[in-house]
Parts: sequence; structure tokens; C-alpha cells
Amino acid sequence: MPRINCSFALILSLLTFAAAGCSDTAGTTSVGANSASEAVSPGANPSPVTSNQPGSALPVASIPAPGTAATPGNADNDEPEEPLEPLTETPEPEKGSPEWAVREILRIRLLPYPVIETASADKPAAQDKLREQMEAQKKLRTERNKQIIELATGALAVTAKDKAQERLFTVSAHHLLESHLQLALQGDAESTSALYDIAAVFFENRPESDAAAEAQQTVVSLAHSNALRSSETEPRWLIELSRQSQLYATRFPKDSAKSLPFLLAAATSCEMNGQLEEAVTCYRLIEQKFPGTPEAQQITNVLRRIDLPGKSLELAGPALDGNFITMDEYRGKAVLVVFWSTASKPFRDQLPQLLEISKKYEKYCVTLGVNLDLEESAVDRFLEETGVSWPQIFHSERAKRGWNHPLAAHYGINTLPTIWLIDPQGTVISTQVQPSTLEPELREVLLKHLRAAKAQETNQN
Repeated sequence: MPRINCSFALILSLLTFAAAGCSDTAGTTSVGANSASEAVSPGANPSPVTSNQPGSALPVASIPAPGTAATPGNADNDEPEEPLEPLTETPEPEKGSPEWAVREILRIRLLPYPVIETASADKPAAQDKLREQMEAQKKLRTERNKQIIELATGALAVTAKDKAQERLFTVSAHHLLESHLQLALQGDAESTSALYDIAAVFFENRPESDAAAEAQQTVVSLAHSNALRSSETEPRWLIELSRQSQLYATRFPKDSAKSLPFLLAAATSCEMNGQLEEAVTCYRLIEQKFPGTPEAQQITNVLRRIDLPGKSLELAGPALDGNFITMDEYRGKAVLVVFWSTASKPFRDQLPQLLEISKKYEKYCVTLGVNLDLEESAVDRFLEETGVSWPQIFHSERAKRGWNHPLAAHYGINTLPTIWLIDPQGTVISTQVQPSTLEPELREVLLKHLRAAKAQETNQN
């Protein structure tokens, strides 16, 4: 770990002193604005995504913002509400007190920023002025965040040793984490290190506290934000997202509302970007820690798909034309299995390249579509408009269409298009084929098959 600065070392010593006597959760609430790294809104289940390009934006998944909490209370509660007490004037807190520090933090957060004027692209002078304004605003944001960090650090040093000030401790921790996160997202290495240090210290000394959970969540959000921006150029952030999501689930196993979405986002992101080992680790952890959940049941199917390469594929289903399709029909030829729908823009974008390759290698390779549309008329119209003539597996029963398609459900398909490459012996070569690399992969498979056939013929003679 990087060296902890002096002010934070003071908090560490006070935390160690106070940990045994403090109630970790008494009367705590999450306070503050949404985090700068908030990526998506919370949700129970992962939504299918429609892009599988390496380095593309990470899939929409439940990554709650640091500091958020479930809304308390019950809308159906029939208990009468207690009358509100008359408003009384709040006394001004003593300067230098934790209450004063929190008030100052809120004042700083509410300060407006200078308005940045728009600049015309064809006026270099205006562009230079715009860059200066943006740089000045960035500098101002940095200064304000550093002010907040100083104020929050001071408040934490006082409240860490006082059980009665647990709520102020939690609020101060939130603002400390928020400001370090904003600086870290701007590339500040000190704040990046500080977030890891704070998460470790809070968990070591207050493992059941809201502050400890939020600190680890902030580290997850940092990794997620950086992975969103640079999953292709810096895959280490995908790996970090995976590791920190696993750490959150391990440290805070009761908080399934956050740890489960973290693990799902990390696993799906890693899988889409070729980090299969990390993806499988996250998927396995979901199975282990959240058995019996719909997510765990989905993951059984996803792992079945991930485990397909090297195995013989058993795939069959009703054809759009009323016949029945099995893989045995195509033995001796390579097969491209394409899971798709007419609503998938990535599929539409990739279709010209798929059609070109299918036509070029039609003597040696068959393309088989598995359609996930709901309306047969939409499929018919699309095939007619585009000239796609591949055989299509499509169910006449509406309940078996869309994401409920038996093959999509059995193999945990959550991305369209998904393309598989099967060799002429019926063995799965890849379940993550990209159009950009499809042709060389297909040529390699076909050449290997032709060499093997030629060698066998020579041996027989």
C-alpha cells in the first residue's frame, strides 16, 4: 500500500483507539450528492446488452453510487404519522467543530462554477479561450475538493473517538471519499492511493460500519469508471473491477443489493472483453454467496456457454420454414452460429461483413441463425430486405421467443449478436467470435480440417 499521509495517520490511530467502544451502525444515514462515478441505476437483474465489441462501453449493470441506500419505510404502513415539531432556529456551530466542518463542506459544494462560453470550431482564438476556461474550472474544482478533504479529515479525527458522533463520522467519511474520488477520476495518483488506504483502514477498524462499506464501494466505482473509459487500452482496470467487486462481496456479504450487481457488472464486462478467468471467478462467487437467486440460476447457463470451446455442440430447433434443424446436417462443414434479432443495431452494423464472409466460404461453411425476435413478420421482412438466406431456428410458440428462446436461455446468451464458430467435426472453437477476426479464424479452422483430411487419405493409401 502507498504511504498514508500524516492527517490520515491521525485518524487511523484514533480509529484504533475508539473501535472497541463505538457502535458501528447506530443511527447512521447516507448523506450527500450522487457520486461523480455513478454509471447506472440500481436493478435486480442484468439487462441483455447489444454489443460485444472488444473495448466497447461496459454493459449496463447495477452499480449503485457510493453513499446511496435503500429508501426506508413502507408505503403501505397504516400507522399515523407523528405531527412535525415546530421549526426552531439551528444554532451556529462553533468554528472548528465537526458540525461546522460539515456545514462548510456543504457550502463549498453549493458554490457555483464560472460559466464556460461556447466556442466556434473555426475560430482558433475562441478555442484557446475555451481551453483556458476549462483548465481554470478544473483547477478550481481541484482546489475545492482539497478544501473538502482537509475539512472532512479534521472532522473525522474528532468524531472517530466519540460514539455519540457516529453520524457525523459517517457524513464526514462520505465527503472525504467523494472528493478523493473526483480527484482520482481526474488522474490524481495521491487520491487514488488514498481511496485504497481509507477502504483498508475503515474495514480494519469498523468492519460493520456504513463508512467501511461506502469506502469499498467507492473503490469499486473508481475501477468501474476507469474500465468504462479504457477497457481496451488498459485492461488492468477490468481486472481491478473484478477484484474489488469480489472484495466487496467478501467483506460485506449481507449487502447483496450492491455486491450482487457489482459482481454481475464485473463478470459481464470481463467476459465481453476477453478476461474470461476473471469473469468466471466473479460468476462462481455469485453462485457461492447467492445460491437460489435468479442471478445464480442464470450464471449456471452462462458458465455452460463459457465451457463450450473444445466440446461437441448439441444444438437443434424448429426452423422458420417449418422444418427441424440439427447440427448433424452440417457435419463436414464449419458452422457459424449467429444469435441475433432485428432490433440489434450492432448486428445490423456487422451484417454486411457476415454476409460477405458467408458468401465467400459457402462451399466450406454454413451460417445458422438463432433468432430472438418476438414477431415472425418482423423476421420475414428483415430477411427479405437484407437478402439473408441462412437457415433460422425460430419457435412458433410465442413463449419460446425473445430472451426466452430455449437455446438462448440454455447457454445464458445476454449479448446480441453472439457468434460461435464450430469446426467441421462439430467441435466448438469459439463462442466469442468478432467479425473483425472472423475470416482468419475461419480460414485456420478450414485449413486444419483440410490438412487432417489429406493426412488421413495419405495414411489410408
